[in-house]
Amino acid sequence: MPVPRVDANDPNAGFLAGLLASAPAELIAALEAVPAASLETRLRELRARLELREQDAAAAASAALEARHPDDWRVVWYRGVTSLVTGDHEVAALSFDAVYDAFPGEPAPKLALGICAEVLGQLDNAAEYYRLVWATDPGFVSAAFGLARVQIAAGDRAGAARTLESVPEASIHYTAARVATVRARLRERDAAEPLTADLTAAGAQVAALTGFGLDPVRREQLTTEVLGKALDWVLSGSPGAPPPGVSAAGPPETRKLLGAELDERGLRLGLERSYRMLARLAQRGEERIELVERANRFRPRTWV
Repeated sequence: MPVPRVDANDPNAGFLAGLLASAPAELIAALEAVPAASLETRLRELRARLELREQDAAAAASAALEARHPDDWRVVWYRGVTSLVTGDHEVAALSFDAVYDAFPGEPAPKLALGICAEVLGQLDNAAEYYRLVWATDPGFVSAAFGLARVQIAAGDRAGAARTLESVPEASIHYTAARVATVRARLRERDAAEPLTADLTAAGAQVAALTGFGLDPVRREQLTTEVLGKALDWVLSGSPGAPPPGVSAAGPPETRKLLGAELDERGLRLGLERSYRMLARLAQRGEERIELVERANRFRPRTWV
């Protein structure tokens, strides 16, 4: 959720600028020592309490602010944020709608209204708000993620993948968007569906992410997700999948997925390899043991 900028004319604006990196609890302690509290310090304290999930204290602070400054749009905005956190989604939507009426050209209230529509189950409205924000201001990458969530909820996985793939390489969220694309394609999919195209695309994206700084642990975790879904697909007898126990057919480039042969034995070997790599990278002994046990479960059966 976007954060309103601090009013430069507030008497405590300079003081707040020096607290940007403070943890919420430390920030609240510092704000309590301010000689003369201002609207901006009270708003910042409210946000810190929301970050700490102190819902009752946040609701009380929001009510006090509204009593003092009923016409200030920032107070209305934070009433919306507080209502979202406390679960009063209808009040949140009304609050953000009031801000939208005051600033119809700003993307932030549209994004907030998209979030409200999503949590209220109004998927069409949510998609419209998210799409409008993402089309007009690519700086709001959260709109792309929101639109993708709504598209998945509506059953449009292909649309969700296209939305996430539209996040540009220059964005700091590029890697996260590509990881989300892989999961949008495959998570909670019925293995009996024709998954050939999505498995191929997901595998290519995981392989490409290595060049964008994806750490080894997340790479292997994604690899196990893709290979695990591929193994389920093969074992389900889905159209296009090689029958269990039969080697993959076709040109060499279509017979491999993330270095594993696209058949039952090859996928089991690939999963075993990835889980053993994760075990080597694990920080805790218990986690390492669990990952080795998973690797052993996927190892193809042999006579020796």
